[in-house]
Amino acid sequence: MGFNKITALSLTDLFVQQIENMILSGELAVGEQLPPARELSLRMGVSRPVISAGLVELEKLGFVEIRPRQGVFVCDYRRRGTMETLVAIMRYNGGALRQNEVRSLLETREAMETLCMRLVCERVGVEELEQLAPILDAIRDAKDNDEAAEQVFLFHHELAVLSGNVLMPLLYYSFKPQSVYLWSLSCKRDGIDRLYRVKLELYTALLNWDVESAVAQTRRVIQDTIRDLSFFGA
Repeated sequence: MGFNKITALSLTDLFVQQIENMILSGELAVGEQLPPARELSLRMGVSRPVISAGLVELEKLGFVEIRPRQGVFVCDYRRRGTMETLVAIMRYNGGALRQNEVRSLLETREAMETLCMRLVCERVGVEELEQLAPILDAIRDAKDNDEAAEQVFLFHHELAVLSGNVLMPLLYYSFKPQSVYLWSLSCKRDGIDRLYRVKLELYTALLNWDVESAVAQTRRVIQDTIRDLSFFGA
């Protein structure tokens, strides 16, 4: 039996999360200037190096902009953020995604996965596709929703690798936490067996090089999910 090591957040992490929460709640508005580091240090009871490191991290996340000799200003994270910003938003929402964020993620996945189906049908042979069979078995035999969701991610990520597009698996992996989260909810709603049968149908289409069926099934599944956002969104 294994036990994971328990670690406490650093002061820098706590500072970053507090400023994130203030921005996401609207307490700090876009364009607003933060107090100087010296003042933040005094008001928040942490050292200036902690403040400086936290501000650098917040800038990487797209929450603030550090302007030399001017100060630190709140950014519109929708224009400056990264996938890590989405993780911060999920943390603020208690680990969940709001409906608009779920819709955006699904629309992006639809574009990526339909392209992936076309490339796989054009470029991949039967022997390579047969490597996916054990992953399908793992979905079917999963002990719980989270395990099934992880295997579904692995199935689609492997297809992205097989597509031959160098960027696609990297982009797909950047969505892993959010994708696994949504597939886990799908399992909770529909059951692991249904999720397995949906992926088996897709796999069969690919084995037959039936690109139109593969693309149509991909679009249908994602559009069905978008129509039922009330179940998936916070």
